[in-house]
Amino acid sequence: MDLRGLVLDIVGANTTIIKFLLVGTIGYVIYQFVVAVMYDTPAFWFLPEKGESVRLLLFDHGDSRFLLSTLVATELSIMGVFTGHTHWTFRNRESVTKPLWIRLGQFNAKALVSTLGILTVTVNVLTVQLDIAHYLAVPVGVFLAFFWNWTWDTQIVWRRARRRQT
Repeated sequence: MDLRGLVLDIVGANTTIIKFLLVGTIGYVIYQFVVAVMYDTPAFWFLPEKGESVRLLLFDHGDSRFLLSTLVATELSIMGVFTGHTHWTFRNRESVTKPLWIRLGQFNAKALVSTLGILTVTVNVLTVQLDIAHYLAVPVGVFLAFFWNWTWDTQIVWRRARRRQT
């Protein structure tokens, strides 16, 4: 690779990570907004009351309203971030060609670990078990999930196509 190509790769990577962080921030805002509206307002009057326990397969969750709120917020955030990455972050990337439904499937599979696993578990443990406000617990979960997301999105979901040697 020549020096010009190296410089373009570095600039492109920096631009991509900035876009990645901005789209992730939008996902974060979506998540926080949905949790706040579903959990802290009477708009979803049909949900269980705060602090109402629910028995799930092998464990009890101390706040079923909070669990439902975080699950809905998670999926809406996932869809928002996928849309942002598809139409902006990685739009000009010479990615491996694959159908959109496969890319969406890979993205959601990755999100099962990062968002449902790392983020949701972290937020629920910190909030329900350690009594930390969810507004403070979410950034901790987001930080932990970031590295997983960046690696999977750049190396699997929007992996670069191999360049032909000329």
